Amino acid sequence: MKKIVLVAVSLVFAVSSVFAMAGPAPENKVKEDVASKSSGSASGAVYMIDDFESGSLRSPREWWVFDIETAIPELNNSLTAGDEDVIKKVGKYSFKLKGKANNWYCGGAGTYIAKENTNLSKYNTFNIDVYGNGPGSGTLKLELFDDDNNNWQAEQDPSKNYAPIYDDKYITDVMVDWSGWRRISIPFDDFIDDNPGVGDDVWNPGQNSGSGGLLQLQFICIAPKPDGEINFNVDNVSLTEE
Repeated sequence: MKKIVLVAVSLVFAVSSVFAMAGPAPENKVKEDVASKSSGSASGAVYMIDDFESGSLRSPREWWVFDIETAIPELNNSLTAGDEDVIKKVGKYSFKLKGKANNWYCGGAGTYIAKENTNLSKYNTFNIDVYGNGPGSGTLKLELFDDDNNNWQAEQDPSKNYAPIYDDKYITDVMVDWSGWRRISIPFDDFIDDNPGVGDDVWNPGQNSGSGGLLQLQFICIAPKPDGEINFNVDNVSLTEE
């Protein structure tokens, strides 16, 4: 992970950093995680965070949703454009995110990832399939939280725009300016430490010394203009060894 915080950032990046939200604290550190699994592939193991094939945001993985107008599982029947290889893999459902902005910000969603005895340290790439609706579909900010105080929770301060209190938050932006399905693969090294001085400023996805490792993922949706709108779908959120 990059530790250098860029001074010259885009307006979208700056605005999106303000609106990180908190997900619910886990009831305990043992999470049922049927959607997550490891499987072999030509390019190494794949850890599927969610493929949304259940048609639900409550099972087998629970997602919290905040501020956005539309965040629902949607049938992919009409989403037929884009990369043919991706189209073959998106399945029946994807996660639709759509909504109007309030000063760029449109809301978002998140999910808890950590599961006991599931060490994610061997994975080095984040993958997501995104269906864009042309230029101006919006920007998807990805946020990853790792556990630095060894309690399997990502504590956040509501009085400070839900900034993490003890743990690292790493971020990157995906500007959705295309039509149809496209697979986005982002090495963890391309994520930026968004809160230097909090946590240990080291990417720690592994479960060592009581740490839960990679705890949670959040999507923050940013419009292309202050009063604009975002409109895209996401699917097959996964980690790989690529």
